Amino acid sequence: MQNKIEIGIRELVEEFNQHGCPCPSLETIKSRRHGYIKSAVLAGHSDKVYDEFDIEIAGQQFSIFKPSSEKNLPITIYFHGGCFVSGNKETHLQQLRKLAVLSHSIVVYVDYRLAPEHVYPAAHDDVYNAVLTIKKHGNQFGGDTTTISFVGDSAG
Repeated sequence: MQNKIEIGIRELVEEFNQHGCPCPSLETIKSRRHGYIKSAVLAGHSDKVYDEFDIEIAGQQFSIFKPSSEKNLPITIYFHGGCFVSGNKETHLQQLRKLAVLSHSIVVYVDYRLAPEHVYPAAHDDVYNAVLTIKKHGNQFGGDTTTISFVGDSAG
């Protein structure tokens, strides 16, 4: 069974390479980040949210996506993917807006420090401190700090 899975993965990787997708381990960090941004752009429209803004709380930067003007909405904290090397708000913008609309919650985007410039546990420390800050101050942007969910993809 394992050989069939490995063969399938190998075929998929070979197909990516045949279509010009380079092996990430052979790319520079700058090139990987640029490629991730290019590949993360989704086709279709971007959902509209009621309000979208950046805010600094206790020295940390957050991006807030509000689905409505209601107060005390649940809070969804979003941690972006990208293998701790790539990814940012730009690569996940459509997902952030869609998540706010579909979940009817205030989505808080957390940007964490990326490797290799920032070594482990920098990203984990950023995420941990962000959660504590949002729990303490989430009511400043209309969130219910007793109802918090965590969402992410890949490294997130």
